[in-house]
This record gives sequence, structure tokens and C-alpha cells, in this order.
Amino acid sequence: MTLSAEQMMAQACNDTGIGSFLNQDFLPALQALVDSLNTEAGLNALGHQLQQERLTDLLKTRLKLEAFEEKYPEIREEVVAPPVVILSLPRTGTTMLQRLLATDNRFQSPLWYEVRFPVPDINWDFQTATDSRIPAAKAEVAALLEANPDLLSIHPLDAMAPDEDLLLLEATFLSSVPGSQANIPAYNRHYENDDAMVATQYHKRLLQFLQWQRRKCGEPIDDRPWLLKSPAHMYTVAAIRRVYPGARFISSHRNPLACIPSISSFYYNQWVVYADQVDPEACGQVTTAFFSAGVERAYRASLEDPDSFLDFEYEDLINHQDQVIEQIYNFLDWEITDECRRGIEAYREANPRNKRKPHDYSLEQFGLSRESVQRDFANYVKRRGY
Repeated sequence: MTLSAEQMMAQACNDTGIGSFLNQDFLPALQALVDSLNTEAGLNALGHQLQQERLTDLLKTRLKLEAFEEKYPEIREEVVAPPVVILSLPRTGTTMLQRLLATDNRFQSPLWYEVRFPVPDINWDFQTATDSRIPAAKAEVAALLEANPDLLSIHPLDAMAPDEDLLLLEATFLSSVPGSQANIPAYNRHYENDDAMVATQYHKRLLQFLQWQRRKCGEPIDDRPWLLKSPAHMYTVAAIRRVYPGARFISSHRNPLACIPSISSFYYNQWVVYADQVDPEACGQVTTAFFSAGVERAYRASLEDPDSFLDFEYEDLINHQDQVIEQIYNFLDWEITDECRRGIEAYREANPRNKRKPHDYSLEQFGLSRESVQRDFANYVKRRGY
């Protein structure tokens, strides 16, 4: 069994009834991904099926977006305010932070169902009650949690909650998602060496489209910045600055000894779905290499425009949260309104952290040691004083 970019593109055209792709700038990345999945990932039958379905769905997303843009050319005229981008190592409280800040309606925050299914049915009437993406997303989240209840201890999935915009980048075939699903070193090199401009430009098209959808649904949109979040944005700061001039960046920092084994566990639990023979030590090597390089890229980017970055410690976010939130609002030059405070407090009361199931893992499971992680993150550890 082998994946074929050409066959999946043909299938996407057939399924949507849309004859061809107007833009094929995604093709080099798709081909690199397909080649790597075919030759390196060791996909089992289920893994092959899942990858074929997911990649074909992403191609259909691209086709449907082009159809919407042709039907409604004003989509490309949507003005996207400079976003606020949370970019940090995983396991640094960023999901909680995004959802806390998203209670402030001065932000726009992408919801999980929107990033998973950014393009609705072409004949949608822009009423939430008739949006087929919502029940589809809820069913998918339910299925994921039924298959692996431990996912909630790794990432609190909720179809209707703010979430990472990483999934928007999937449709460019230039994202960190494939590498989290399978051991594909050649593709990872292709992704890490790319300048992210094609991906970030497409990311903006999707944000324009989501914003236009919300406008059609009657939501107030103007001058509301998107609140974005993904560890992968550590790699894309330069592209974000070019595509979204004036973007600002927020980073939560934590000792990588507390992050890397958890990230490795998350990757490993996905790899074993797609392949029968998975080496946990290879998983540890992939995550360490990817995220140690990521924090260095983000740091170098922060030196180019220090005023656009705000940094703080994870421990402060957990133990001195009000002070960190005040730092963030000062950074944004926003007032913390009474409404904002009420929203934050309501979120805290509804989402106590002590109710989450612990996520069990260890360095040794993935061939890692305290010394090896400190060595791989030596510059980061020294800068942050860990």
C-alpha cells in the first residue's frame, strides 16, 4: 500500500465536484510528506487508511475554500488585525492561558471545530444551528476520548473551546502535525528548513475566511485581534511578522525536564496508532531535537524586536496568575475591565486544574536522561536559570 498525491488530489476533486485546484503551491510539501510516509513511517493498514483520509480531507478543504473565495470575493478583503500569538514549549500552561484570555471578548479566538473544519458547506446559511461542522467536531472529540481517555490529561479537548490554530496549517502540508503522528525524518527536515511563508500566507487566508464567516453570522469583528496559540509558531515568527505586521508574541517558559517526557509520551501515543513497530527512543530523539531547535529560533527572533515579545515563567502563571495577567495586559496596553475580571474568574471556577487526571510518563521510557535533556537544551537552560 502506498499513498499517492495525484490519486488523493483526484479523489478530492471527485468528492467535492470541483474540477481542479486553482493554486498548487502546496504540492512540493504534499509530495515530501507522501514520500516520507511511504518510505519511513512503517504505516500499518489503519495508519495508511487514516493518513489517506486525512490528507484527502485537507485537499478537499483547499478546494472548498477556493470555491468560497470565487463565490464571495470579499473574503480576501477581510482586514486581519495584528494577532497576539502564544508560542511556547508544550506543557507550559498555554491552553489554559489562551482560554483564560479568550474570555475577554476584545479577542477573537479560533475554536476547535473551526480549526479542525475551517470550511463549512458551500450552501450554509450562516446560522449556528445549521452548521454541520459542530456536530461533526463533537462526534470526533467524543470518539477520540472514547478511544483514548488519557488524552484529556495531555490536552483538554473540547470542540467548542478555543484551541491551537496549528490545524489551520495542516492544509498547507507544512506543519508539525505529521511529525507528531509518525516517524518521518525526511519530511521533518523539509518542514524545518522551509521559511513558512507559503504556510503563513495560507493561514491568513483561513483566518480571513473564519473572520468573514463570523461577520456573516452577525458577530462584531472589526479591530478584534486573533488570539493564536501553538508551539509550532516558535518556528514561524519571521513569517508571521511579514504576513501579520505588528503581531505580538507571548511565551511561557518551563524547565524542559518537565516538558519533554510529556511531549514524547503524546507523540508516542499517536505513533503507535499509525505503525506497529514504534521505537520510543526514536520518539524521544525527535521531540528533543524539534523543540530544542524551536526555542532557539524563537529566542533569536525575539532579539530582532524585543518589544514585540513578553516572556514569563510557567510557575508564575500557575502560582501568581493575577500578576502574569496584569503583565500581559500591560504588554498589550489594554485595561483589565471589570467584565474581563469576571470572565477570568468564571473560567477558573469552571476549570479547576486539580480535577485533571495526572499524565504519567518518564524520561527513561524514551531513552532520555536528565543530563541528555539539559545538554540538548543547554542554551535555553542557561538563559532561563533552570
